[in-house]
Amino acid sequence: MLYALAHPLSLVILLASFVVGLTLHGWVQALMADRLGERAPRAERRLRPDPRRQLDPFGCVSAAVSGLGWARPVEFPDRRRKAALVSVVLVGPLLNLALGVGALVAYGLLYDAPVGGAALVLQRGLAIPAGQLAPAALALTGLSQLYLGALSLVPLPPLDGGRLLFGLAPRTLGWQKAEHQLIERNIGVAVLLALLLFPLGGPLPLLPTVLDTVLGPLVRLLTGG
Repeated sequence: MLYALAHPLSLVILLASFVVGLTLHGWVQALMADRLGERAPRAERRLRPDPRRQLDPFGCVSAAVSGLGWARPVEFPDRRRKAALVSVVLVGPLLNLALGVGALVAYGLLYDAPVGGAALVLQRGLAIPAGQLAPAALALTGLSQLYLGALSLVPLPPLDGGRLLFGLAPRTLGWQKAEHQLIERNIGVAVLLALLLFPLGGPLPLLPTVLDTVLGPLVRLLTGG
């Protein structure tokens, strides 16, 4: 997906798709938490798909610069209810992954790979005819949702994977200290932004490069590339 960030049209579509995806991500997590008895989402007025309630400031900055971001976390403090915690945390990423897979499969069924002429490369093995809005919107929506869902599962706070890791971890002193440093002091946010925005030992940021490598074969499979 790093290729797509170099083109103004694809960048605009990506950012719009991320706003929608992050809003839906936080919204379904809030609905799940409310259904399971957590009062905070209702008190915070997060039971509607309102971007102002669902978006995270740091996640928005990251999305604007790197094309990847995250939603505002939905709190579920009762860690004794492990199954409920897992349900709340995973429903957001699973929604994004499902939307991404659906959009990419639809793109593969509706459009053929460009042969000759100018093409916009979105991913290794995925290119669309330059200047065509409909296939660009569908392919980029699929990419953004797939990447958003995958990024959310990385086990680093403030991402869902990190919240799940610390929510299921034993309440030992070491885990509590790590949680305090990564979550309460926002060190997790700083580390995540560094991985998303800055090249570390290579020409491109580390985490987007890893996601491109891991998800590239799946994207080609889904689109028939």
